[in-house]
Amino acid sequence: MSTLRQYRIALQIFQSNRLRRDYRDLAEVPAYEPLGEFFFNEMYGPRDFSQRDQEGRRLHHFIGMLPGVRLRDLEEVLELLDLTNQLDEDLAQRMWQANVGTDFDEPTYECFYRLADKYDDRHRQLTLVRTTLYNVFHLSRSAVLGMALRRSHFIARLAGIGHVHTFLRRGYDALQNVTSIDHFAETIYRRELDRLNRIYQR
Repeated sequence: MSTLRQYRIALQIFQSNRLRRDYRDLAEVPAYEPLGEFFFNEMYGPRDFSQRDQEGRRLHHFIGMLPGVRLRDLEEVLELLDLTNQLDEDLAQRMWQANVGTDFDEPTYECFYRLADKYDDRHRQLTLVRTTLYNVFHLSRSAVLGMALRRSHFIARLAGIGHVHTFLRRGYDALQNVTSIDHFAETIYRRELDRLNRIYQR
């Protein structure tokens, strides 16, 4: 019998593959390719992100070292990571308890997605994805911040936040060739909202 952890990994693999399929057109835009890989791998990739997310709660001890960044600039990023983790955990738990198998298909996934009855939380998740993309894009315009992120990795590791520091640095790097985030952010928000409303029949 599969474990809950195996269901979490199966869920992450499914979601990452689904996003790659649905946003292939965005990923094929040269400027968006690194950002797409960051989105597919660092947000929804098939890995255990618990260490990174735990470190995110201690980020306020480090934020003063990043010029031009305030804790509130990253609060929505941390909220998004936490909410995504909660929603994935709930969905994996439901599928595990129903013993549907880790090789579930899209109709099965959408059935449990709807049965979870988390429409408001899912809508909040989409709003956070959009606002986070805009906020992080704004921060990525600072060359001084990029230099600080590259130089502070060792200190971040000593402070016990190496994983979340790597996450922030990769996000910063992924945005360097992007001159406007509007098309990327709004396309994701619009398509995911249409999908959410379709699944919930709204």
